[in-house]
Amino acid sequence: MTSAVAEPHYIEIIKLFLDLGPIGLVMILWWSGRQQTEQSLKQYKDDTNELLRQYREDMLEQRKMYENNVELVKRYAELAGDLKEVITLNTQTMTQLVDNVCRRD
Repeated sequence: MTSAVAEPHYIEIIKLFLDLGPIGLVMILWWSGRQQTEQSLKQYKDDTNELLRQYREDMLEQRKMYENNVELVKRYAELAGDLKEVITLNTQTMTQLVDNVCRRD
């Protein structure tokens, strides 16, 4: 059974750290942290762009719904006006009919 320290790549890493010294270790840690930061920022940017794309789509859909509602209200107003005319005409006709029936009696 071999230990993890005895594996060749770990020995090379340990030799590298010993050769570079404390400054080299700090530089490696800084570089590693920077790589992680850049990767996190890229992921954040991608996520934000996706959110903005979805937001634009949603706003376009909402705008279309408002436009459709305006058209619906206009058509309803026309229908209500037509219905008013029909009711007025029916009322006048019924009034004339009642007047004619009452005169005959």
